[in-house]
Amino acid sequence: MTASARSDPSAVAVIPAVPVTGRAGIAVAPVDPPWLREVRLRVRRRVLFLRHLWRTSPYAGEEQLAISHSEVDRALAAPDLLASQERRFAATDEAAAAIGADIAALADEPQDPRWTHLVHTLGVGPFEEAFLATACAVAADPRLARVLGYLRDSTRPSGATAALTMDLFEGQVGDPVGPGSAVARWQLARPDGAGPDGAGPTSSMCDAELVADPAIVDTLLGHADSDPWSAGTTGVFVAPPVGPGLHAELTSAIAGFVRSLAGRPATSLRVELVGPAGSGRTTAAASAAAMLGVPLVAVDCASVAASADPEAQLIREVRRAVLCGAVVALRHHEALPPALERITDRCGLVFSCVGRQRGPGLDGGPGGTQTICRSYRVPPLSRSQRLTLWSELSDLPVPAPVSDWALRPAEVVVAARVMPAGAESVAEVCRRMLATDVGDLLTSLPLTATWDDLILQPSTAQHLRELEAQARNRSEILDVWGLSRITSMGRGITALFSGPSGTGKTMAAQVLAGSLGLDCLRIDLAGVVSKYIGETEKHLRQVFEACERAPSLLFFDEADALFGKRTSVNDAHDRFANIEIDYVLQAMERFDGVAVLATNRKGDIDPALVRRLRFIVDFAPPGPAERELLWRRCLDGAVDATGLPIASNIDYPGLARELDLTGAGIKSAVLASAFLARADGSRIEMRHVMGASLREL
Repeated sequence: MTASARSDPSAVAVIPAVPVTGRAGIAVAPVDPPWLREVRLRVRRRVLFLRHLWRTSPYAGEEQLAISHSEVDRALAAPDLLASQERRFAATDEAAAAIGADIAALADEPQDPRWTHLVHTLGVGPFEEAFLATACAVAADPRLARVLGYLRDSTRPSGATAALTMDLFEGQVGDPVGPGSAVARWQLARPDGAGPDGAGPTSSMCDAELVADPAIVDTLLGHADSDPWSAGTTGVFVAPPVGPGLHAELTSAIAGFVRSLAGRPATSLRVELVGPAGSGRTTAAASAAAMLGVPLVAVDCASVAASADPEAQLIREVRRAVLCGAVVALRHHEALPPALERITDRCGLVFSCVGRQRGPGLDGGPGGTQTICRSYRVPPLSRSQRLTLWSELSDLPVPAPVSDWALRPAEVVVAARVMPAGAESVAEVCRRMLATDVGDLLTSLPLTATWDDLILQPSTAQHLRELEAQARNRSEILDVWGLSRITSMGRGITALFSGPSGTGKTMAAQVLAGSLGLDCLRIDLAGVVSKYIGETEKHLRQVFEACERAPSLLFFDEADALFGKRTSVNDAHDRFANIEIDYVLQAMERFDGVAVLATNRKGDIDPALVRRLRFIVDFAPPGPAERELLWRRCLDGAVDATGLPIASNIDYPGLARELDLTGAGIKSAVLASAFLARADGSRIEMRHVMGASLREL
């Protein structure tokens, strides 16, 4: 304080009570909360005592000194002597005694519920409470900073300090306000001059001036009534689904596990919900939390990690959940820095939403707690579950992608939003959601041919029709009819097309994909198979994961190169080659999509793979009847730009009888004969066809 102020004992005797204006300029209620009134009263009483000391100083004219004699004497006096003088003054001085009576009367008044909840829920000790109350009072009324400077005999404003708090609260002592204190752990306040994380020029809370978290002050002053502890947070409360939900069995198991460990000392629980994005992990967590009778706050760890101060942001999110009596669901938990893992254990129960299981439980949590972790895999939706979810979202007819494709809950929600634009729009949007970029490992084949274009022997065509029917109706058979219980591995349809080259294996795969409304994706074996150990398995995993849910038919051409027989191990190359084949066999067994393998060397395929295949379709070379139909399909009825037939006088029965060509050979011969005819300037005649066929043979 200034020398002139000290020399005038007639200065204002008490600090006037005036309406407080919050940080945002919002007027606070005329009656301050008890914690703020107590700080004001104690400050007033301290002012009275110090002015009493200055009035009774034995030194004359000391106000002219930069450091007064009485100030030096007071600093050198025994602390107990000064404290006893203050207690005696508080008891004998009329004004000080009146203030003391007002302070005592506060104990009989209703306490501020928000302050009481904050202190009790976060475990703030008595001295920390006094320290925090002083810091919050300065934040609520910045003019108090000048008064605290006055009390510290300083010419500048001051924040709350540990020494001043002990003076104001009659020498009250307690646990030091250090890094392990509740005030520091929950970042209710930080040393002045420190960064948001508490680090900076003055990182010791015992020596520094304490600055209260503005978000906490706003809540205590009633500036955030709708969600009082949400200031500065981004987490959202997630309402549980109406009814049992999509994963009723899973959520019941989780709730039972948590209840069985409830009340155990020094234990925090982390429930891992393993599944891909959009699989309903957060919704399952909300359902389990509702069964336990607590709300759930979902926190996006990616947003936390991208914030300016991830630690402070995460503490604020967890603090809000604890104060609201909620548990936390950590979305995108993989994005959270490992150093911040322990902060989340303060909730007691945390749901961790991850794509892959992260490993065993952790030990040595905060305060000597032990973190127990258990993982639950969120299962994919069955057909009936997708239809049930659709009925809750839309009154419109169920589109084919919802009933037939392995959509996740979030994708069904998107489909319901798009449905007013039509079923075609839904199919296109869902196709884009399921599409995955795998670079050069897959090639999309055109789907221009139909069943009418596919000329096969009747038995082969019938076998393909059966394959189509199973692929089309598998969801209904497995889910509605309940036969999924006997398909412990994959739910996919796998088939082997074997036969000589040119007999229609690739075309059959294209026709099948087009009939089922699927894309036909051919595996590029040159890109998949690698000479480096482990790379082939990595490429295959990418391919299977990309096609498992996508509306596509996975086509392995020349499959014997990848699915060949395992050999005896003579060297390291043989061992790793067998490992690759083993991986492929297991991946095929787990595959949930539609896959077709084509080979012209059926005997070279590993017998273990043949056992796992649902269909084996043999493509025999076409007989005379099929060859005649192929010749006619290629030439008969085709016209040029003038509308004239491109061929004349073709002996179709003779070609079919005399030329033993496959379907691919007939197509090549027709194309070559067209070029010969064009060179002669005539239509296609038998001489052109025979010449081209002889070259093809």
